[in-house]
Amino acid sequence: MKIRSNRIYTEKGIKNGSLIISEGVIHNIVNESEEGEDYQDYIILPGIIDTHNHGAMGYTLVEKCDNKRDEILGFLNGVAAQGVTSVFPTPSLDYFEDIVKISTEKHDGADIVGIHSEGPYLSRVGENGVAEEPEVVDTKVIQKMIDDGQGLLKLVAIAPELPNAQEAIDLLVKNGIRVAYAHSDMNYKEAYHAFNHGVTVATHTANVMSGIHHREMGGLGACLLHPGVECELIPDGLHVSTEMMELMFKVKPYDRWILVSDTTSTSGAPKGRYRFGKHIVLVDDNGFAKTETGRLMGSTQPVLYGMKVLHNELGIPLEIISQMASSNPAKVYGIDDRKGVLATGKDADFIVIDDDFNLIATYVKGQKVYDSKEGKDYFNPNFEKLK
Repeated sequence: MKIRSNRIYTEKGIKNGSLIISEGVIHNIVNESEEGEDYQDYIILPGIIDTHNHGAMGYTLVEKCDNKRDEILGFLNGVAAQGVTSVFPTPSLDYFEDIVKISTEKHDGADIVGIHSEGPYLSRVGENGVAEEPEVVDTKVIQKMIDDGQGLLKLVAIAPELPNAQEAIDLLVKNGIRVAYAHSDMNYKEAYHAFNHGVTVATHTANVMSGIHHREMGGLGACLLHPGVECELIPDGLHVSTEMMELMFKVKPYDRWILVSDTTSTSGAPKGRYRFGKHIVLVDDNGFAKTETGRLMGSTQPVLYGMKVLHNELGIPLEIISQMASSNPAKVYGIDDRKGVLATGKDADFIVIDDDFNLIATYVKGQKVYDSKEGKDYFNPNFEKLK
């Protein structure tokens, strides 16, 4: 199988040529070739690896549903239609069993390469400023998560200030699972201490954490200045302003950033009113979801949208943006032996886009799992739209 383009973003630079694919793996990357599927002037990039995703295209991984299996399969097709080739489903705990089972089966859509559990132990103080009685972390629950994950659990996000949190962090690290700093009200020194004691990832950096002040750098300052922290970023330009993103990139090098969507089921929803858990949300013309009072209600834009923001608003070269979306997460989570770059011997996971970042096609292990020409609607037909 041959896939041709004038601009293939390979591990060794931009090539005008073809990907030679055999049994789902890149067998070779050659110069000029007249054979195979020709994407002409379109761009071929490594597939996006989204390590923080709660739902998409009307499919949820965190709400109750009658058939979790169908919900997960719909989700995998949905994110593939947004340019994701590998994903860490980020579910509620009751989805673990079905996700693990599906990960071992042949299925359409994105490849499951891990599970990310954002919680259940988070501090909501940093989110709404209302002090609540801190929840005590139960290491028995953490151990059950580890057991239920059957080796697929790769990341657990926690508020390190909660009682017994350090015991949970130690247990997770002992089992080879990364721990993320999340939904926390820690100050700079407290957060930096957590990063010295097992926490190595920052969840959606700048969001739901104490911010930077010239006399107190806050949790955000610790995320940026600690040399051992990998930083997630929702790059849609709304969760973090473009000016702040520019500043953060100047403090922490590009190779320590991981682009994530953090999307929910409203991602990809047409404009309208929807029921989202206990809330009514309004999806606007730009695809952002807000409550009826105007408060941002979850993330809705896929990583590919954020890549366009970084390129058009900040002028970051596409090869660097692609690194943050693909190569960096592959390295951080130990799947770079087969994912993250276009190179001989790697999985044939790639996306085809035009110059305006519109998705043309998605390939997972050499199989085309999304084709814009088909005009297929991947949005959940059962997702509730309100009048």
